[in-house]
Parts: sequence; structure tokens; C-alpha cells
Amino acid sequence: MELVFNGPMLLVAAMGFFFIQGLLAAKVDVDKKEQTVLVGDPVTYMCRVAVPLQYCRVEIPGLRSFNLNKGMSNADVAYVGEGLEYGQCGFTMYKVKDNNNGEIKCTLGITNEPQESVGAMSLIVARKPQAPELDISRGADHVSVYKVDDILQATCLVRDGRPVANISWFLGDDPIDLNELTMPTVLDLAKENLQSKVQNLTRRLQASDSGKYLRCVAYHPAYPDGQAETKRALDIKYAPLPQRQQIEEFGYEIGKAGSINVTVQANPRPTFEWSVNGQRIKEGSNDNTGIMMAALAEELGNGEYRASLRIARIGKQDTEKEYILTAYNDQGSETYKVKISTNPEPKGYEGGVVAVIGIVVAILFVILTVSLLIFAKLNGRWCFSGKGESRYIAESSDTESADVRPKETKCRLSSIQLTSAFFKKKHDKVAVEEEPSVRVLDLDEGDTATITAEDQAREAEVATKTAEGKNETKDKGLVYAELDLVRTNSPTLVAVVKNADEKTEYAEIVYSPAKEKEEESADQK
Repeated sequence: MELVFNGPMLLVAAMGFFFIQGLLAAKVDVDKKEQTVLVGDPVTYMCRVAVPLQYCRVEIPGLRSFNLNKGMSNADVAYVGEGLEYGQCGFTMYKVKDNNNGEIKCTLGITNEPQESVGAMSLIVARKPQAPELDISRGADHVSVYKVDDILQATCLVRDGRPVANISWFLGDDPIDLNELTMPTVLDLAKENLQSKVQNLTRRLQASDSGKYLRCVAYHPAYPDGQAETKRALDIKYAPLPQRQQIEEFGYEIGKAGSINVTVQANPRPTFEWSVNGQRIKEGSNDNTGIMMAALAEELGNGEYRASLRIARIGKQDTEKEYILTAYNDQGSETYKVKISTNPEPKGYEGGVVAVIGIVVAILFVILTVSLLIFAKLNGRWCFSGKGESRYIAESSDTESADVRPKETKCRLSSIQLTSAFFKKKHDKVAVEEEPSVRVLDLDEGDTATITAEDQAREAEVATKTAEGKNETKDKGLVYAELDLVRTNSPTLVAVVKNADEKTEYAEIVYSPAKEKEEESADQK
């Protein structure tokens, strides 16, 4: 049988052969696949496989190929590693040159493998880019002077760097908001693998921007200090800025000289004029009495100026005057009102209106809280409601205890103390048979209720009847005791002992305001 191969079949067979060879080639592990270094710096790479090597060949841009082994080195490259038998092919370049930039290959020969194993690495030799270039738009009047609310457009360009430089924007020392910046664009120059970066800025100008530098800062490892910048000063015209409140000056002394100072922000420099009781005093001149003089304004920088009105001798009438300063330039005008006082400057005045408002609010809160507590005390509200005329009923349990505190309030009420004679069980062997002659009740506001002699006699009679009927009640259950507490001028405790059909005993304390009113009416009659 004769086999015939045509062109397509041969192509498929060849592709299969090379594919199988590729599968048979060992995978090369490369440390640091990309490194950026400066010219003259050393650099080290390592290629390794898991099997012993026959040879280690290295290809570097700008240099010839090197066949390396342990202990081998020359003026440019030296072998690094434990040896080929460990599958390691490492090398060090002593001094990197600019023409070494590019891709480096390590080719590894492995015993019993027809296909070489190749590892690839990238060496970036840094090249310093040009200084950043800053281009800004003109103002609304097509000059280099801007006004408030003008839209500033600026572009920063950093050319021919390797790798590409990074760009940051600042206004003075403050970073520009990222919302005002576009995404940077990178431009490639394929010839020498150089890159340029460009970024745009759009900002609405404010008065506070005037006098500051708009800065474009480029960062690159090849710059001498790692960075380079270019900047442009912003000249923004604006009218004198207003003050938030009337100006108050303290600490003046009657009979002594004094000076009233006002700081104004404006661009360009404004003209100043004082007005005192209708009389105008321009800067550099005196009033008609010669006591007051408007000094020439002092320039403080960043668009700030200090205007001063000097008074040779301060009188009491001067503290009652209102001093008005007017500042104006070609962008507008503004007035500032000043009051002076001989009082010392109050503490916390530096905090401004916010601090004063906070103090007033705190004082009002304290007053409101105290008022609510007084109202609750007088009307028996909230925690003070325990002193009302409510009637509370409580039952004693088998443990012979009674809780007379109302559940409707969380406030603590004074407890009523009673002896156990009223609540003891009939068959309690340890109960006290002898009752005290006087019983005291702990009431609200420190009042004391004492059982009268008539009540004591009634109690003795009840005790006698109870002893006589002891045998009769033995099988009928427990004793029912009801206490009627009548609140009068001399509180009286009445104890009534009853036979109940129920199988529990309890004490009922009854407070009857109606009886108190009846007794008061009887006394009045």
C-alpha cells in the first residue's frame, strides 16, 4: 500500500510536530520580568527550570550573546546562581547603558529535550524627559489678567520620557481637585521607545486664587530630584471683599492715643476713605480738628491691605461714634463699620458669632430644663407624681409582705412600716403574740401616723374575739385583715379583722381623701 501526502497534509503534520515540541519544552520561571534602572546602575535577572541544564545563553540589546556557566564572567555580564545542574541561569549586568533598553532573553538547553526553553524579560533604562510645559488660556478680556468666575483652561505636557512621567497639579501648595482634570493622554515615540504625557485642567476662578501659582509637577526617576515643575502666577481682579459682621475693637483707654485697624482684601489695590460723624477723611489726611489722621494703607501681601485711623487722644465721646471705612477699586467698592470700646476684649470673642450662638443656646437649654423640673414638682408630674392623692391597694402574700408602691411610677415612694401582728397566720408558731402599744407609719414628707388609745382598745377587743373563736376558725381558712388609713391632721390607723371564705390572707390599705375633707368641714363648723 502506497501512502501519498499532498501539500495541506504536510502543513498540518509540521504544525503538529512543532506543537508537540512546544509542549515538551520546559516552562521557564523568570524573576522580575520588568525592571526600570538608571544608566550606570547594575541589574540582575534569574531564569530557572525544574531540571538540570546543558547550557545557558543570554541575549541583551546592545551586547552580543553570552553562554554562561557557574564561575564565568566578563567585563559586562557575570553568571549568578547555584549552577546549571540546579536548573538556574542567572546573570548580572554591571553597568547598564542607554542602548541596553529593550527585551532580554535567556535560552536554556535541557538534556533529552530537542526544543530549547526561552524566558523573556524587559529592561527599561530610564531617560530623563524634558521639563514640563504649561500653557494657560487668556482672561475674559484676552489678556493675562483674570476676573472672578472666569474659566481658566490649562494644559501640561511632559515630553520624551522613558518610562512615561507622572503629572500632578497644584494651586499654591493645595492639590487641584480631580474633578477639574481630564484623564491624561500618553503619546508613544516608537523609535527610541520614548513616551510623552499630556493633561488638561478646567477651573472657575475665585478671589482666593489670586496671587497663587498654578503648578504642574512631573515625577520621573531620571530627574535629579525625582521631579520637575513649571508654574504660572494667577492675577485675578476682584472688588474689596465684604466682612461677615460689624467690626468691634476693644481695649482703648480714655485720654490716650489709639488706632483703628481694618484689613481689606482686594485686587488691584483699593483707595481708602474714612467717615466719622459725616466727615470724610481720605488716607494720608487729617480731620478738621487734627485729632484724627487716616494713615496710608499698608500692603500685607496676597491682596491684603491694612487701613488705619489714628486718634491722638481718645475721649468718651469717641467710643460712642461709628467709624465707617470705604474701600474701592475699578472692580467695585465695599464699606466696613467699626465700633470701639474701652472694655477689655471678652473671652471667646475670637471664636466669632458661632461661639456666641453656642453659648446662648447652652444657657437657654439649662433654663428650659430647670423650668420643666419646677413645673413637674409643683404639678406632681412625671417622677413627682408619687405624692398625689391616688389610692393604692396591695395584697399580702404567704410570706406576710405587702408592697404599697404604685406600679405607674418609677420614683421611689416612702414605705409604710407595719408590725407582723396584722398579717401573721393563725397557725404560725413563731408569730409574736404580744403587740406593741404604738405603731408608726412612714409617710411622704416625713409625716408620722400614731395609733390612738381608742384604736388600741379596739385592737385588744378584736384579739380577744380572735382567741375565743380560734377553734371555730381552725378549719375554715385564713384571717382577712383590712387596714383603713384615714389621712387627717392626726393620721389614724384602723384595723378590722374579718373571717373570709377565701383561702388566702391579704392586707388592704385604703386612703380616703373624702373623709379628710369631711373632718375638715366638721372642724370648721
